[in-house]
Amino acid sequence: MKVSASVRAGAVASSLLALLACAAAAPAQVTLGAAGATHTPAPARQLQAYLLSSAPDSLRDLRAHARSIGVLYPTYFDCAVPSGRVTGADVAEDTAYARAQGIAVMPRFNCQDGATVHLILTEPALRAATLARLTAIARNRSFQGLNLDLENDGSSDRAALTSFVTTLAARLHAIHKRLSLVVVGVSRDDPKRSTGFYDDRALAALADTVFVLAWGAHWEGSVPGPIAPLDAASETAAYLASLPNARRFVLGAPMYGLDWAAGGGKTNPATAYQYSGVVALAHAQHAQVRSDSASHELTFGYTDAAGVRHVVWSMDAAADAALLRIARAHGLGAGLWRLGQEDQGLWSSAALQAIGSSG
Repeated sequence: MKVSASVRAGAVASSLLALLACAAAAPAQVTLGAAGATHTPAPARQLQAYLLSSAPDSLRDLRAHARSIGVLYPTYFDCAVPSGRVTGADVAEDTAYARAQGIAVMPRFNCQDGATVHLILTEPALRAATLARLTAIARNRSFQGLNLDLENDGSSDRAALTSFVTTLAARLHAIHKRLSLVVVGVSRDDPKRSTGFYDDRALAALADTVFVLAWGAHWEGSVPGPIAPLDAASETAAYLASLPNARRFVLGAPMYGLDWAAGGGKTNPATAYQYSGVVALAHAQHAQVRSDSASHELTFGYTDAAGVRHVVWSMDAAADAALLRIARAHGLGAGLWRLGQEDQGLWSSAALQAIGSSG
């Protein structure tokens, strides 16, 4: 569902208007402050954001927009496949910078391999070792807690996930730390679907925050189409708002684009780009770009040098702002996946400013 390290960083930054006009725009220049610099944080910052610490563009984005971010989820820890062992370490400089800006830091433990997740949740010795390691990580005085991001298709491990979260939440809360979870967005609970792994109602009763991926209608292995249709996001938000502990849910917005060749599908998986890469691609192909009226996403087609037809869909500031408005309208938190070379116009949008000023 998600795109993280696989999202390619493009070389050109541009606004939507410049892209639609096919006018080249100079990249935004960001002056980076010293790692220990401090300033007065913006009031009541509620925006949550993921940081890919291995990507320089993600770090630049953090430093450029630190005043807008309240909670940061840096991807510091992963699972080794197939052993399930927790790997990774705190990136002390990045953590210190975020903390100096008054940002809560909750490192992400990421495991996307279904078979490995199954072992972590069900093999007694590995389960115990993982719980102990994650609790030890959360004890770091610079961390406010931990972000747990596990993916496994189907509902066979649904109860095991809830049990794991029950234990982890109890351990973190006992040492005055918070727990954040990542789940896939749905409009209803159906354990028989691939998203049945997540029991939203139960998980929200245990965790302090549940970050919901409000996208995935079309992905690398699907046919081309909008990444985060607004009607689907609205249905997801309405469902979350109807649950107990609704205010613990954070509606997440993606900030990337996908380029499908030859109709896409499993045999022709899409190439992922950050927004700036989509802009560069559109300019290089002299593409006719339009903004889709339903999703507010950018889309265009082109034929490559080999004669293969491509279709591109991409989030931009307007599409992400629309998702942020949906989150706020339903009383949910709002978040971004991930900091990087997204459409920089998002940061000055009214939708993002409204989140920052809300109590």
